[in-house]
Amino acid sequence: MSASPTLPALPAPAAHAPAGPVPPVRAGRVFAAFVARDLRVVFRKQPVSFLTRVLVEPLTRIFVFSYVLPAVSAAGQRSGGPAVSTVLAPGMLATTILFAGILGVSMPMITELTYPKTIQDRLLTPVPLWSVGAARLVSGTVQALVSVLLVLPVVMFVHAPGQAPDIGLSHWPLLLAVVLCGAVLASAIGLWLGTAVQPSQVNVLFGLVMMPMMMLGCVYYPWASLEALPWLRDLVLLNPVVYVSEGLRAALSPAAAHLSLWAVLPVLVAGSALVCVLGLRAFRRAALD
Repeated sequence: MSASPTLPALPAPAAHAPAGPVPPVRAGRVFAAFVARDLRVVFRKQPVSFLTRVLVEPLTRIFVFSYVLPAVSAAGQRSGGPAVSTVLAPGMLATTILFAGILGVSMPMITELTYPKTIQDRLLTPVPLWSVGAARLVSGTVQALVSVLLVLPVVMFVHAPGQAPDIGLSHWPLLLAVVLCGAVLASAIGLWLGTAVQPSQVNVLFGLVMMPMMMLGCVYYPWASLEALPWLRDLVLLNPVVYVSEGLRAALSPAAAHLSLWAVLPVLVAGSALVCVLGLRAFRRAALD
């Protein structure tokens, strides 16, 4: 019987060097990448949308209330009271913070948390879940701060002849504190609303939340002028925009009547911290849903 043919021996697999240790993921770098990505999208890919959202609304209101009304009416300045533009300037900055912070966070969140949940790419990164929501907070705060820098020259220089607002920057530490707290507070409100509002209910966000907060936020009048309506004077204290407006009024025109800083600053600091916690908890529930 003939011998069966022998098969050629297969070459032994080459030995591979053991892989080195995988470097640990630095949560700080991932967090910074989240913020940088958000800001790059806003300021590089959507600059026209950002500038339109920030400048058109306050520029229109400043033009109407600080230029048109004083020019056509002799009642542009009350007897013994500040000029309309002086009252309006802090209020316009407050609404700028409100719109930039809330809309800069809530609108992307509403889109990303609905089907097909495009936020999943962030949730799959090896960082704590809360840091994803915190990155949105930081991004919204930066947008609100940039918005104030853009709108401040508008409220200072767009006015009728002889109707310049009597505001100054001598109390800049107070101004910086109020603006920063207001920006954080608005971004936290935006995070909370962004997890609660569905895309089909965006009109509710404007009609039932944004407009009442603005119109009853002591934007067009100081809080002290509500003495004739004590029930409304007490009711508007539930509105966080009141404290931002009155804090800016105290910083920019301290001689004008304004709410006591002993009420403004504690509410802004405590309110910012509280709403941040509530917003991050709401984001966690919505992300895990």
